[in-house]
Amino acid sequence: MRIANPIYDSVFKYLLSDPEIARLVISTITELDIESVETRNIEQIGRFSPALSVFRLDFCARIRLANGETQLVLIEIQKAKFPEDIMRFRRYLGEQYADKNNVVHELKNGRTVKTPLPIISIYFLGHQLEGLPAPVIKVRRQYFDAITREELQFRAQFIECLSHDSFVIQIPLLKEPARTRLETLLSFFDQHHADPKNEHQLIIEEDKVPAEFRAIARSLARAGESTEVRKEMTLEDDFLDGILRIERDTMARAEAEIKKAEADKQKAEADKQKAEAQLKTALTSLVASGMAEDEARRLLGL
Repeated sequence: MRIANPIYDSVFKYLLSDPEIARLVISTITELDIESVETRNIEQIGRFSPALSVFRLDFCARIRLANGETQLVLIEIQKAKFPEDIMRFRRYLGEQYADKNNVVHELKNGRTVKTPLPIISIYFLGHQLEGLPAPVIKVRRQYFDAITREELQFRAQFIECLSHDSFVIQIPLLKEPARTRLETLLSFFDQHHADPKNEHQLIIEEDKVPAEFRAIARSLARAGESTEVRKEMTLEDDFLDGILRIERDTMARAEAEIKKAEADKQKAEADKQKAEAQLKTALTSLVASGMAEDEARRLLGL
């Protein structure tokens, strides 16, 4: 079965624009009991600028807690191709904390108050983080009594709204066979399945796709048939080719400048040695002609 490659922003957006698929993807990654999700924001940052390459989706999710109550949380999904995107991750996260719309109105002590939504971040990375060989990294907060070192099980809204959990998916480290339900889901992103002749497509074994994930396979298959999505994937390729070309040109210029600087340094050293040799020869000649060495040195500026 051929499906569109979700490493492309256009395909990623197409896939997660379906609320049920978004709910399935988010709940599988976070292991939260998510009842529903609502898209809040879709943003393709600097889509055709070599300096920017982040794609982000924001969802408001209603989750069911262990005590049976429900809670709204903000799910932020960001996908990036290059290690340099970390500063943009920080900026966008800061924007989420500062956004006055990311609140829920609650009735407390007879009056309505605004409570910030907790945030959960999911990062899809097109590169590997140095020193972290795990394909999926879960960053969970824990509370500890700083005096007794005892872990505290209670959760305070104040802390929950000022810190967040996150999940980091390193796409280059995904591989078969899938050992867990999460790895089975992420196999749709595994670039080892890419068609060698057409990286816009992945080739998967349809009969091995679990029933719960077949909607994802069908959605990606439809994306691959979409003329608009295929056109956008080609534009993304052109964009990345442009980035790589700029990087190659920049590296070539840097290497040329380094070589020139080294050549200039070697020439300066050679000129210095030549001048020293000429002065030495002149000193020898003056002394040989009967001039005192001290006088000769003064004359030559030595």
